[in-house]
Amino acid sequence: MMRLLFLFFLSWSYLAAYTTIENEPPVYIDPAEDEIPLYNVDEELRGEDSVEQPKPTERLIYLTIEKVPKKIYVGQIFPVTIKITSLKKHLPYLIELEGGRNIKAIREYEYIRPHAINHLTYYFKATGSAIKLPAFVVHYEDSDRVYRTESITLNAVRLNPPKDFSGILAKKMELINYQASSYEEGDNILALQMLIAYGNTDDFRLPHARKQGIDSMEGDLNATTLLYYAVYPSDIEQIEFSYFNVTKNRYERFQVPIIVKRSSVSTQSNLDPQASEFTKFKIAATATLMLIWLILWIRRKGWIYPILIGLAGAYLVTYLIPLKSVCIKPETTIYLLPTEQSTPFMRLYQETTAKEMNHNSRYTKIQLPNNRIGWVKNEDLCSY
Repeated sequence: MMRLLFLFFLSWSYLAAYTTIENEPPVYIDPAEDEIPLYNVDEELRGEDSVEQPKPTERLIYLTIEKVPKKIYVGQIFPVTIKITSLKKHLPYLIELEGGRNIKAIREYEYIRPHAINHLTYYFKATGSAIKLPAFVVHYEDSDRVYRTESITLNAVRLNPPKDFSGILAKKMELINYQASSYEEGDNILALQMLIAYGNTDDFRLPHARKQGIDSMEGDLNATTLLYYAVYPSDIEQIEFSYFNVTKNRYERFQVPIIVKRSSVSTQSNLDPQASEFTKFKIAATATLMLIWLILWIRRKGWIYPILIGLAGAYLVTYLIPLKSVCIKPETTIYLLPTEQSTPFMRLYQETTAKEMNHNSRYTKIQLPNNRIGWVKNEDLCSY
């Protein structure tokens, strides 16, 4: 019995040692046979509803303030040059000025031709000592994205001017022409024609004038033609005034005599309101010549003398014929000069009869009953 149990045990041990399990999985798993999906941990943490961060927008316009004067005076017109680089060189863009202190823009650009690079010069007037330049704000016409410069602070020097200072600071100022005329009893009117380059023309003032103002102003900032008038007492024979030359950093003076005579200022015609002393002299000289020729004719009986006397008489008659009277409508404005920009100095509120001294295609020069002289529009004359 014991032998049988021992044999059974040996047989069972032999079978157990040589038996293999075919379905046992290997320790190394080939991914090709059994792929395991891989997951991004960051995406899994963000979830399906997460929003991607936008990429930064590319800058398309670059702005630089290139030139600013080293020295600026209060009241001066000065330039500021900016450089604009546009990566979209064919797209038009707009420029606006934003902010600023103690400064006034004099010249801006209404239209800017699109280029890859533009150099633009703006002109400003310094109205105070502590200046803050405005920011230049630029954007394409079809875009709301703006680009801007940083504001720059400047210090302007305040002048200590002489008493005859006219208020003008400019690169250059020239006196082109002038004329003095009788204005009314006890007063003369002085008309000046000035050429001013880059100056604060609106601030022009003459010293000691009873009445003064700008009659007309034409031209560009680099060459402004100013026609200015001032009324002075008739006993003043000369005036002096000065301006500050910002290029030379010094005051330059003008002396203008006030001599009432028959002349004209530039393209303006016949500013003289009354017969001058020179006119009286011509009348007296003509009458004297006529008398001399008459005496010679009586003594010598020459044929030339009657002709000379006739020509002189005709010349004299042009001064002695009374002025034509004209009727002026009520509510008519009297102007100092026959120009569109001329200064009105009087208004008539009732129909008035005056003497016609001169006329052109649009204006008539008249002398009022009180001897005051001016110009009225032809359309303001009575038609009857």
